[in-house]
Amino acid sequence: MLSADCPTVAGMTITPSTGPFEAGDELTCGSDGYSPTYTWSGTTGVGDDSVSSSPNPFTLPEGPFSLTCTADVSELGCSATTTIVETAYSKYSKHHNTLLTMPMLMTLHVV
Repeated sequence: MLSADCPTVAGMTITPSTGPFEAGDELTCGSDGYSPTYTWSGTTGVGDDSVSSSPNPFTLPEGPFSLTCTADVSELGCSATTTIVETAYSKYSKHHNTLLTMPMLMTLHVV
């Protein structure tokens, strides 16, 4: 969502914008124009923990998430936001259908 009053925060993006996402992946918020400050808000994780922070990139915990990135340009007194709603799976969940082949070692004893 971009306000007509804030033309310098054009092209708001969250990268990556599509999954699959894995716990530990980083979301980066970006925009064109002046150098804005970024703030993340929303809910993340299995317990729907509240988020209100400004690290960019944002590291995903395991579980569903609904995150909004806000870019503020204090020099112009304006801001813009973009939102992503997805799920970050654990490393185990992502690979549970992968076939694993392990070599068998055999010891032969001769008597």
